[in-house]
Amino acid sequence: MPGELTFALNRRLLAGGVVVSEAEVLSAMRFAFTHLKLVIEPGGAVALAAVLARKLPLAGRRVVVVASGGNVDPALFARALEQGSEA
Repeated sequence: MPGELTFALNRRLLAGGVVVSEAEVLSAMRFAFTHLKLVIEPGGAVALAAVLARKLPLAGRRVVVVASGGNVDPALFARALEQGSEA
């Protein structure tokens, strides 16, 4: 849930947003580890999850995704590797 300050800023400056599911985030974490050799925390995997789940119209466009943070609970990361489907 966005904080009071960030929500006020984003409400004024952003044109929209995208929602991804927990399963899509776990899948993105697995994809990052398997294909990119990166360990990324759930919050840092959200943008990648949106791209992999095709939540944005990106055909014919160049895309940059910021995947950040390696601060992930080992049990959650293991769950991502076990349950996340290959994207």
